[in-house]
Amino acid sequence: MIKLTKPFPLLLTLALSVTAAQTLELYNDKPDWNNNYTKVGELGAKSGAGFKGVTFADTSSYQAAVRTSLSTSKAPGLFTWWSGYRMKDLVESGNLQDLTALWQKYQKAGEYGSDLAKAFTFDGKIYALPNNVAYWAVFYNKKAYKDAGITPPTTWAQLEANNAKLKAKGVTAFGQSVDGRWPAFIWFEEFLTRQDPDLYEKLVVGKAKYTDPGVTKVFTTWKGWIDKGYMTPASTGFGSGGTNGMAKLFAQGKLANILAGDWYSATISGTGMKPGEDYGVFILPTMNVKSKPVIIYEASPLIVAKNSANKAQALKAADFWMSSKAQTLWSNLQSFTPVNNEVTVDNPVTKELTTALSKNKPRLINRIWEATPTEIIEPGVDELSKFMLNPGTQRQVQVNLQKLADAYWSKQK
Repeated sequence: MIKLTKPFPLLLTLALSVTAAQTLELYNDKPDWNNNYTKVGELGAKSGAGFKGVTFADTSSYQAAVRTSLSTSKAPGLFTWWSGYRMKDLVESGNLQDLTALWQKYQKAGEYGSDLAKAFTFDGKIYALPNNVAYWAVFYNKKAYKDAGITPPTTWAQLEANNAKLKAKGVTAFGQSVDGRWPAFIWFEEFLTRQDPDLYEKLVVGKAKYTDPGVTKVFTTWKGWIDKGYMTPASTGFGSGGTNGMAKLFAQGKLANILAGDWYSATISGTGMKPGEDYGVFILPTMNVKSKPVIIYEASPLIVAKNSANKAQALKAADFWMSSKAQTLWSNLQSFTPVNNEVTVDNPVTKELTTALSKNKPRLINRIWEATPTEIIEPGVDELSKFMLNPGTQRQVQVNLQKLADAYWSKQK
């Protein structure tokens, strides 16, 4: 029999206190990123700002879990989300912590510019940190390009010529997917912004229609690519895990290009491909050679829940997250384009994209998932999926998308 002495309860209390301080949870829906969240949290723990990643495999269940708990003390201390319209309703609920003072601290130190905070600003207050700012570019398989005798395109005509040469070699040019629902919007926004970025900007705010001739032209171009065999079947798996179908096809050389946020570089590396050696990156050209280059971007927020029982610890972790120490580790682990001005990265593909952005100075266009109301794009991706699975539904899909838009915008007047 073991005899317990009086100091034991005190030691146990201290141990539990330390454990509690280290178990702040960062909720996310990115399984392939989760270990890296925890690695940054382990670095933060050395200064009392630790946390661990807690991931959800399905985006829909993740959103439901966060929304259900947000008004209670059970809300996660930290959680990832989406900016723009998808963040607006959370801000209006009053359940997000104002982080303006934290931003001001780092902006004063010159580590962050003022533009980045705009994506998370509502009525003059900043309600999130940058989880990442991703630029949507084309990752290309260097061996597939070499075997087909092609180089990264600088014009739309060259791009389509490349597609034909790849097909002749038995290689699919581009990946597309409805896996997880949300990827269905990717090629819609890409074709539209390359054709007419002004029309895109009008469409997402209700000043143009999904049945307009310019939008019809987008679907016609898209259908043409599908009919010519330039794109993978819409059922191809896609996601942030290196085991998904699209990443596998790319690694096997059966797929030449994947258009995705720059965060996808880590997924490709997860297949064993080496950045800079096995794959590179380029910005998708515009259809009009005289047009200014464009690129889609997404600003992903990291949010502190105002009602969380762990809010105090979450604010410590938030301060650490903004630091150059945390961002150096995070950016290099994820191969992200740095958001902190004092951070540099080692990944050659990330450097290649950073150079292209600096050289071409493309027009930055907010991703449709954040740029247009949730009430439109959430059911809208299901309509786009119908088209991808059966391009013959084009006209009806356009009509259905406009009905969704009309239903929302008519209530805003």
